[in-house]
Parts: sequence; structure tokens; C-alpha cells
Amino acid sequence: MAADASGKIMFSEAEGQTSIDTNVAKPMTTNTTFWIASCTKLITTVAALQCVEKGILQLDDPVYKVLPEWKAPKILTGFGDLSEPQLKLATKKITLRQLLTHSSGMGYDILSPDLARWRQWKGQSLGASEEPIASLIKRLALPLLYEPGDGWMYSVAIDWVGVMVERVNGGVRLGEYMKQHIFDPLGMTLTGFRLAENEHIRDRLCETAQRTPAGKLSMTNPYNALSPADDLGGGGLYSSVADYMKVLISLLKNDGLLLRPDMVTIMFEPQLPDPRPLLAKTQDSKSGAMLRRGIDCDAWNFGLGGILTTADVEGICRKGTMSWGGLPNLVSTSCLLRARCFMLYIS
Repeated sequence: MAADASGKIMFSEAEGQTSIDTNVAKPMTTNTTFWIASCTKLITTVAALQCVEKGILQLDDPVYKVLPEWKAPKILTGFGDLSEPQLKLATKKITLRQLLTHSSGMGYDILSPDLARWRQWKGQSLGASEEPIASLIKRLALPLLYEPGDGWMYSVAIDWVGVMVERVNGGVRLGEYMKQHIFDPLGMTLTGFRLAENEHIRDRLCETAQRTPAGKLSMTNPYNALSPADDLGGGGLYSSVADYMKVLISLLKNDGLLLRPDMVTIMFEPQLPDPRPLLAKTQDSKSGAMLRRGIDCDAWNFGLGGILTTADVEGICRKGTMSWGGLPNLVSTSCLLRARCFMLYIS
């Protein structure tokens, strides 16, 4: 689905079925729902920036004022002779801007061999967890991989941003905050964290499948969030293409329904003073394809909400295009300068 800055839908198409099980499959539509995974991050970013506008969060304040868990973060520097992690205290403080741009020093254990090894040393499994909120926050407290502001690594940072939004709003669940301040104002009725509380979202759900080494399709369930312990701001939402487009269109129109016009402008400005660590990650075998989205270009930076191209890429995208994606073959793109946005889901 694609739209222009007036909100006019320029293209809308849906093909295929919602399941490989022909007994339950339904035709795909733009109102079919699915786990949007890391596309949740843009919406969590909007929620945090709303809090900045209200003055209850600051982009460049140390986050430990809200997240005391990060008052004295430690950096993982390696492993000793007995495979014991070697840690040192960070000399810099983490800021909200760094969390929003993945430059805080945090990482993902599924992308970092060192963090995976640290998990193994702790006797913990990799990835997401269905543990209660206190245990989940403890699991998110991975050691840093570099000094805050001195590098770039795709990370759990936006999950922590979601916790910040909850705490500065009196402990309200992130999904409840989003419903009041994002979903309801935009008329988004097919977006939420908890399927058990949203049967209308669950009834439209597209099941997830993947190809086996033999080339056959097999059902998979990478994220089971019927009733999750917590609303994960980094990847817990379910939505539809049509619903998610309402967020992209509002930002593209800069209509003031979500954020003030000046804040939207800031979202689409380069935030990294030195993008070279990000550029290096685009060449990494694990994260490169995800970050490049098919674009070979040295003009990368990061905005508040996604990867930002700082120069035209002939035949693909224009300067000022912000894009991001999600694990189940999701891509979202917005360009204020070209007044275009689109959302793509491939099951």
C-alpha cells in the first residue's frame, strides 16, 4: 500500500492466503493482521517523542533518571581464560536520543556473538521471553558493547524506551498509552499487543510460515503473544497494512495528530554525528541485508524512527527517505521530501 502527503492511497493490493492450511486459509486483504515485530519501534518512538513534547522526557538527559537500572552500565570487553566475562564501567551516560538511534552501546543477543556467549555463561536462553515483567527487565539488562554514543548496534534499546514511556505516565501499560494517544486519534482499530484482549485482531491474523531446507513451507510461530507478560516496545505489536499506514500518512502529512510539525521534522534529520559504525554494520553478514533493504549506498544515517538516506539512490529512493522493517518480511518507508510513504508485508 502506498500513499501521498494528502493521504490519498496511490496503490493498494493484497494477494494470497492467510495460512498454508487450506482448511482455515482466508484471502489476504489490507486489513489482514499480523505480528509487525520491529515495525513496532516506530510507534514506540512516536510515543516517546510525545513525552518529550510534554516535557516529561528529554532527548539528551541521562536515562537513569527514569531507568535506574542503567545508572552505572558496564561494557563487555571480552572473556577470560575460564570464559568468565570481562566487564568495565562505562564512562558515559546513556541518553534517550541514543536509545532511539541504537547508539547507546546496547545490542541484541541474537546478533552479537559476545552477548550470546554472555547469555550462555549466565545460563539463559537467547531472544524473547514470556517471563513476568520484573524478570523480563532483568533479561533486557545486557551489558553494553561500547561506550554510549561511540558506535552503532541494532539493539533492545527501544524495549527500554517503552518502559520509559510507561514509567513517566504513571505506570500505564504501553499498549494503553498507545491506544489513547496514537491508535484512537488515528482510528486504528486493528493494532494492539495482546491478542487475548483483542479477538477482532486475532480473528484476522495471518499465520506465519517459513521454508524448510527442502524448500517446503512449514508453519512457524516466532512470537506467541496471546497474553504476553509485557508490552514490548521493540517488537510486540500486531497490526494490518491499512492500520499501520495511518501512522505513516499522519507523519507524512505532518498533521499534528501525533506530533508537532517541528518534531516530525527532527525525526527525519540525521541523528548520528559519525555514521561510520552504522555503515560498517551494513557490511556485516548477519545484519547487513536487514539494514540495507536492498540499497547499496554509503549515504546512511539514522533518524528518530529508522534508517535515513542522506543522498539520492538512483532508481530506489530519494534523499531523506526513512525506512525500517520487521522479521516477518515487513518494510515501511516514508519520505517527507518526496511526500510518499508505503508499507509492504510478504507472508
